Amino acid sequence: MEKQKIEYYTWPDKIAGMLARSKKNVLHGMWTPSGYFHIGNARSELITPVLVKKALADKGINAVQNLFVDDFDDFDKIPAGLGVNKEFFQYLGLPLREVPSPFPGYNSWAEYFTADLKSALDKFGFDLNVISSYDNYKSGKYDEAIKTVLDNARKIRDLWVKITGGDKPEDWIPVMPVCEKCGRASTTVAKEWNGTSLRYECSNDRKYCKSCGYKGELKPGNGNVKLPWRVHWVVGWYVYGTTFEIAGKDHFTKGGSVDTCQAMLREVFKKEPPLQMPGEFIQINGEKMSGSRGNSITMHNWLEIAEPELLSFLILSYQPNTVIDFDLQSNKLFLLHDRYDRAERVYFGYEKSENEKKTNQLKREYELSQISKPRKGVQPVYSTLVMISQVCPNRDINEIIDLLKKMQVVKKISNADKEKISKRLDLAKNWAEKYAPEEMKIKLNEELPAIELSNSEKKAIASLVGNLDKKDLQTVIYQTAKENNIEPKRFFQILYNIMINRDSGPRLGPFIIAVGIDRVRKLLEKV
Repeated sequence: MEKQKIEYYTWPDKIAGMLARSKKNVLHGMWTPSGYFHIGNARSELITPVLVKKALADKGINAVQNLFVDDFDDFDKIPAGLGVNKEFFQYLGLPLREVPSPFPGYNSWAEYFTADLKSALDKFGFDLNVISSYDNYKSGKYDEAIKTVLDNARKIRDLWVKITGGDKPEDWIPVMPVCEKCGRASTTVAKEWNGTSLRYECSNDRKYCKSCGYKGELKPGNGNVKLPWRVHWVVGWYVYGTTFEIAGKDHFTKGGSVDTCQAMLREVFKKEPPLQMPGEFIQINGEKMSGSRGNSITMHNWLEIAEPELLSFLILSYQPNTVIDFDLQSNKLFLLHDRYDRAERVYFGYEKSENEKKTNQLKREYELSQISKPRKGVQPVYSTLVMISQVCPNRDINEIIDLLKKMQVVKKISNADKEKISKRLDLAKNWAEKYAPEEMKIKLNEELPAIELSNSEKKAIASLVGNLDKKDLQTVIYQTAKENNIEPKRFFQILYNIMINRDSGPRLGPFIIAVGIDRVRKLLEKV
């Protein structure tokens, strides 16, 4: 697709068009490393800016992408499913960067989960800056901005009250000193700022940790003062010159955090706010994905069962403010693969969509989702490979390819095609082993199950036994039913019951070939 001809067929291109006037674009995402980074985090904080950055690049506009790891945030809960013991309760309220790692080999809780994210970024082919908020505070990068906040405490308080309609004490100071005794920031209250030093008390009990009662005074600098998250958000924009980000739609309510933060940036820091758009979540069975609840799909979970490009394609397929409901225990992954493969066929001109605009949209979505230059090749159907991985578990890749040829799934293949088939087969096998529900697991019967059949149905099965070697077995099964005055649906149901004790299953013709015609013949002959 020629760069100068790109139009707004996708939302990343539309956003890129809105950002095109900026001389320098800085794309912003934020994440707290309290647990595993999951695909719900990835949608707004990672992949949306990745796709916008690509769209800008196609317009000849360079952009910087930053993902801020908020490792100065409190350790406020232990995520479900980690298996760590009660000794971690003593660290509640401390910065995530100062809590021991839940697993050996890492210096802190934050370092472990950040390292897990970084290893996934490499495999997804994403190039961006992962920035530690803890390091920014400790290195003094935010010191000047913190001084500005302290000097403008009254203005920030008045803006906050005016915009949110809430209430703050007249002497409220919008910073959180780090207690010099217990090391916690969320339990402290700033009491007085004299332009040089800050007096505070550790007297603000939290649900997850208690204050220690210490009273002290410090000179702000090098991470001994933390900002409440709304002010922290603004300071990140100010220091890095952020021009775009997606934020949760709940932040966009009237008088909410977006209104407050934009006003603070304008009135206190004298800068224009970034372009912000509301984003929705990825849900699992109607519930928001959450690492702390243990109902998330991590980036590494995804790489176990699907190519990385499919996650970008999934996110591209929905407007950012639309909920995506996804899980790994149903056929949603199969449907996603089918849509992705169709987009690939449209991209290479093998297939057209219902109209020119939709065709161009699919081509562009496929193009933007790629890690490297798109390549023509075979399209091994994911659901077919799931079936093959279960009924042919011990065959090597050459035997699998021969089988796919017999099933008329592939014809001539290159070495690159062989590699693609092998990779997708491994992914399909992982899905079948780890996520397939019972109704999608396949095991061929060795003996004939108890089943009542009419004479015509037995006759039809006998006829089919003699024709299993014919080409286009799916059609042969259908014709056999019709010739014996049996509803095809009923005949297919009978065969599934005989073979796998179910009323339905994989496409039957290819399934019989995959299982092995001789095995199926022996079973059907017992009828």
